[in-house]
Amino acid sequence: MALSQSEVDDLVDELHEAYETKTAIEPVSDDTEFTTEEAYTVQSRVFDRIHDEDNRRVGHKLGLVSEAKQEQLGIPEPIFAPVIEEMVLDGNVIPTEELIAPRIEAEIGLIIDEDVPAPVTTADVLSATRAVVPVAEVLESRYQGWTIPSAQDVIADLTSAGYVIVGESLLDVTDVDLPMESVVVSVDGEIEETGVGADIMGHPARAVSWLGNRLEDRDDGLSAGDLVMTGGITAAIDVEPGDVYHIKFGSIGSIEVRAE
Repeated sequence: MALSQSEVDDLVDELHEAYETKTAIEPVSDDTEFTTEEAYTVQSRVFDRIHDEDNRRVGHKLGLVSEAKQEQLGIPEPIFAPVIEEMVLDGNVIPTEELIAPRIEAEIGLIIDEDVPAPVTTADVLSATRAVVPVAEVLESRYQGWTIPSAQDVIADLTSAGYVIVGESLLDVTDVDLPMESVVVSVDGEIEETGVGADIMGHPARAVSWLGNRLEDRDDGLSAGDLVMTGGITAAIDVEPGDVYHIKFGSIGSIEVRAE
């Protein structure tokens, strides 16, 4: 049965309050069953409340880009959410006091240079990409203890959006073998996670083409200037105050982040 307007309003109110107050809540699906499309409707409504002319959208983030993660949450496709200006950290310090239970993962970011109308192919994405950048995503769940029973919970919760740290290096996409781009994530000098670009749907640009086509279903699309975070290459690592995280890619650069 479809959600009523009042049920949608209640979910939006609960998730928006959790986002603003940094207060953990129980998964919203505990009390209300809803579909993937209804989850995106809730997400969109929460997004409408937190963005404005001074906090504009700067791009998109992808999640569940591996089959293993999709199977874990029972959804046969990636998930996505917008990224807004207040999510992009100015500097390389994670303010843990502003977060509930942050985790960090390495991602490849693509900066889109022109609008990409659907249908979108991998070749279209590569042609429209101005630069490849290293990205560290600081994930955040508004759910207590990262208890996430369904993909719908994650989607409604802005796909676990927290903060984004974008590396300073910009590399031309023609100079990067995206599927073979490697990454090593170290914590206080100890290697914790590794991966390659092929872990993202076989090719990071393929994930972005999927996103472009999926966005059209929601009367949206890939636009000039968008930063698209192509999804976690590595498993997410719990962030602890005092730890230093070093994300080193094979060719596109590196990022060092300190948690405080």
